[in-house]
Amino acid sequence: MTVTTKQQIIQEVEAMSESELTKVLKLLQSFCLTKHKPQVADIKYPLRGLPVEYIDPLEPVAIGDWELA
Repeated sequence: MTVTTKQQIIQEVEAMSESELTKVLKLLQSFCLTKHKPQVADIKYPLRGLPVEYIDPLEPVAIGDWELA
């Protein structure tokens, strides 16, 4: 059995291409071996986290606004 040192791992990672690094990161995330969480929620909900401004939240709603098409 061979022993892999931290320095050997660093050298291997530095030699990888961007696409290979992306694949490795996804693999580590799938096994929950990284603190970095994939940003899946950002894709599903692109407006999540953006500031919300209510211009006149207590203004009454017109009856016509409640009509169904």
